[in-house]
Amino acid sequence: MNQNYETFEAKLVEYVRTHIDEGVSAEITEVTKNNGVVLKGLALKEDDSSISPTVYLERYYDAYQGGRSIEAIGEEIIEVYHKGNLGEFFDVTDFLDFEKAKKRIVYKLVNYEKNKVLLKQIPHKPFLDMAVVYYYLLENEQLDNATILIYNNHLESWNTTAKEIDEIATLNTPLLLKEDLHSITEVLYQIMKKRNEEEAAKLLELENEEEGDPVMYVLSNRNKIFGAAAILYSGVLKAFSDKLKKDLFILPSSVHEVILIPKDETMEWEKLQEMVQEVNSTQVEDVEILSDSVYCYQRNKDSLLPAWQVA
Repeated sequence: MNQNYETFEAKLVEYVRTHIDEGVSAEITEVTKNNGVVLKGLALKEDDSSISPTVYLERYYDAYQGGRSIEAIGEEIIEVYHKGNLGEFFDVTDFLDFEKAKKRIVYKLVNYEKNKVLLKQIPHKPFLDMAVVYYYLLENEQLDNATILIYNNHLESWNTTAKEIDEIATLNTPLLLKEDLHSITEVLYQIMKKRNEEEAAKLLELENEEEGDPVMYVLSNRNKIFGAAAILYSGVLKAFSDKLKKDLFILPSSVHEVILIPKDETMEWEKLQEMVQEVNSTQVEDVEILSDSVYCYQRNKDSLLPAWQVA
């Protein structure tokens, strides 16, 4: 860590500590996120609370280097704390009480190799070159899809097992995070519509004018958070594959969604895998990478395998 960052960090902590509400502590912490990505954050905690929201500092440091003052950054962080203080919206007893918590336990997919250290601390099960892991989905619009990753020590306090958590999540996830499947044109339409509704409409007209089925589809969930796990939902790939009467190539574009491509004999999985690897290395944030692999769903066998095993 360079000296400029350490100076920024020290000044910011001092400012926040002297200006935030009495009874709230401010400490620098390191948080290991998905794929081993370590982020520096400012943890803010009320003395009588077991919750410590963390404000990550990378973008604030960039702003500081760009000339923004410590005072302005500190005031923004304090405002963020006041607006997003979990204690105002989330009763931690709901999470500690297993009978209440289990209604909100769901799963997501992460890269196995990149998370080997983390996986030693959390319940999980291998899936291809990925792992299924579990989290608690907070039920509050104010928290904007906030989640709590489930650790082994949570299982101990709940007096439950990884097997039971998996069974609960298998039931909950498709219900709480229903799948969302659209052609890539429809997805782009929704993005463009926010900027220019007329141009967005032309995009849909163009797709309707073209012959045949769309080439690519995007599978996620309606929350658009950790939606790649929708490939695990019972019957989703089978129903879509049967509708198209084709097998599917599956490209993991991030932890939040996958791309489905109807398979034909002209496609080379190697080329698709090169594309996934290129996009991951240049376009996807490290914390959101799911896999460099391409998978193939075989509808007659109802099986999902690495593409190289099917070729």
